[in-house]
Amino acid sequence: MTTTDKLTFLKNKFIQSAVVKDAQKGYVVVEDFNLAIDPDVLQFASRCWAEEYHHDTNIDAVVGLPDAGSRLVSILAEMLRVKKILPSKRTQVIPGAWQNVVSFSNSSFTTDQEDILSHIGFVTPKLRVLVVDDVVAHGTTAIAAIKALQKAKIEVVGLAVLFDKKWQGGIEKIKQETGVDTFSLISIKSISQQGKITL
Repeated sequence: MTTTDKLTFLKNKFIQSAVVKDAQKGYVVVEDFNLAIDPDVLQFASRCWAEEYHHDTNIDAVVGLPDAGSRLVSILAEMLRVKKILPSKRTQVIPGAWQNVVSFSNSSFTTDQEDILSHIGFVTPKLRVLVVDDVVAHGTTAIAAIKALQKAKIEVVGLAVLFDKKWQGGIEKIKQETGVDTFSLISIKSISQQGKITL
């Protein structure tokens, strides 16, 4: 199966699964992709990401941004043969066993929450890290995480995401503010007021 075939499968599955909860905010729920994850979706997505980053044989670790991103990294990490999957967690309290923690906070346009505190553990300087998340909308979470990692002297080699909401401009903002490129498998061009999704 070619990369194009895999992407076609993912796009078809996405359209079948996606439910628009709030068209004005662009709030989309895609259960099979980032809630109760379909193993086929995870497998195909991981293969597409691995094919994109396979040329880089010096990726030391992957980290999935909390919460959904942290559930997306295991197969990809194996395919890329990285040395570590860094833990991440959205919580006020850092787990006691964690070392070398990088913390960041961001706001969520979708949930109207401010100062959401998250942590990434076992971050050591000079690691080359691939960041993974489920979705990019306005890019605030990814920007906060990437900047925190960069401040800790981590080289972020890329951001891999399942889907993005193109009209909200997050991918461009991430590139402008961090210098990091995003590789998105599915791009939503628009959502109509009636809740119709256009890829």
